[in-house]
Amino acid sequence: MRSRVLAIVAFVGGALFVAGVVIDSHALRMLTKPLPVIAIALWIVRAAPPSAYRRAIVLGLGASLAGDVLLELASGIPALAGSLFVAGLLAFLVAHVLYVRAYTSDTRALHPARALPAYAYGALMLAALWPGLGGMVAPVVLYTLVICTMLWRAAARLGHVDAASARLALSGAIVFALSDSMIALGRFGTHLLSESVRTGWPLRLAIITTYWLGQWAIAASARR
Repeated sequence: MRSRVLAIVAFVGGALFVAGVVIDSHALRMLTKPLPVIAIALWIVRAAPPSAYRRAIVLGLGASLAGDVLLELASGIPALAGSLFVAGLLAFLVAHVLYVRAYTSDTRALHPARALPAYAYGALMLAALWPGLGGMVAPVVLYTLVICTMLWRAAARLGHVDAASARLALSGAIVFALSDSMIALGRFGTHLLSESVRTGWPLRLAIITTYWLGQWAIAASARR
């Protein structure tokens, strides 16, 4: 499938999902939310040379796709919302582990100083969210550690691999982490944000836009 066709699929799917958010149509969101990530995965399979890096990225996109579906199901089935949210969280945790695997496939330089900003950000987010975590402390702490590790390993590639790949991977990791942070604020930030802000469509659009941009940049980093 040509890259232009995949770009159209991603754009149309994304636009329809946004429409589903604005008009609050769960069926439309379920049908269209997976399309951008599917298009990105197919594009990178076509555009990037075979490698351990590409394989881990594509698997990470697959895990993210599962997380997309589970989180969207959670928003439409209130009785199972808690269980589906945790399942979606686990799917995205697997995705981040796979991205860490990709980033360490071409360099294992430690660069501990580059880890400090990532883990400091995670610690600040946890401190801010802590009063609202309740019984979700353990999974959220684990998830935070993994995504901070992804940020660190993306930063560690700078200066060791193709410069464009390193910049795309790091920018994608940062934007993805920002999207996850907004999800966390929307779900656990009851003491920080009003109900209208946490559940309103502007925050949801900000979450999904940064998520798709992050996934695209991470995938594009496989093109050498």
